[in-house]
Amino acid sequence: MAEQIMFTQDNRDRIQAVENSFGPKGKPLSKPGRVLIGEGRLMKLSRRGPQPKVFFLFNDVLVYGSIILNGRWNKKQKIISLEEIQLEDLEDSLTMRNQWLIRTPYKSFYVSAASYEEKRAWMEHIEDWREEEEAEEQMEDHDPSRWMETLMDP
Repeated sequence: MAEQIMFTQDNRDRIQAVENSFGPKGKPLSKPGRVLIGEGRLMKLSRRGPQPKVFFLFNDVLVYGSIILNGRWNKKQKIISLEEIQLEDLEDSLTMRNQWLIRTPYKSFYVSAASYEEKRAWMEHIEDWREEEEAEEQMEDHDPSRWMETLMDP
């Protein structure tokens, strides 16, 4: 029980730190049930070429933004719901190694990691948490009392 309380407070503190890093223009990130899974620096391909961005993976959203001061200040916060994300693994190109495509209904962009292992970890964690989010949503969509009635009918 004490470990759970410590984790909950630590998680709240970490989420608050991410929220604060985007300053007053950032959107609130704290909400019940939200967990910060991981964070890291990835390269995002833009019209001006690859740009370093900070990424934060939560259990329900992916947040990213531009880096002002590494580890301290970020700007241009973007939030994408995990249920909207489709990932596509890509081969290395001349400009970017360890890359993949993040596709949403509104926007698609290429990102790359520093190593193949980091790329696999990001892709696997995003997929795992996206599937987890979808499963939770499906459970909420079903009325448990009707489900129990179906099980009890001979």
